[in-house]
Amino acid sequence: MAAAITPSSHVQLAKEWLYQRKSQMKPWAEFFKSSRFSRPKTVAEAGRRVVKNLEDYQSNYVLISILLFFYCVVTSPLLLIAVSVAGGGCLVISYKNQGKKIKILGRELSRVEQYGLVLLISLPLFILASAGSTVFWIIGASFFVIGLHASLLRTSDPPEITEQLTMEEV
Repeated sequence: MAAAITPSSHVQLAKEWLYQRKSQMKPWAEFFKSSRFSRPKTVAEAGRRVVKNLEDYQSNYVLISILLFFYCVVTSPLLLIAVSVAGGGCLVISYKNQGKKIKILGRELSRVEQYGLVLLISLPLFILASAGSTVFWIIGASFFVIGLHASLLRTSDPPEITEQLTMEEV
């Protein structure tokens, strides 16, 4: 039988994930070392660079995406309010009302119904704040920045020697 997932176990899982990301993060001086940036000579080389750099700098790229998310939230006041309302409502349900049921118009709401109520209240705020377009902007900006960095940064591995086909005249 599976163990029940509690809010504290979610927090513990998040802390473990963040600790793992932090331990795998490469130094920023190495990440931005300008002497290692060059234009790839072939598409195949660019592909190898992207794959290798995504493996090596995965935690750095995750942090860049998180920073882009925070930039979007902080620079959009309505989105900041929407995230605060949704997060605050979920926090109240998870920690403050543990085991308690809220009564509205004489009807007790279960925990799932309470989360539904928070969603119902915060959804119009997210729509007004253009949260959908913000999510796609964050995804696009992350892919662009990460792809650009990953393709331009030379890997520490020596380049593979590729066989070249030569054509002889007949």
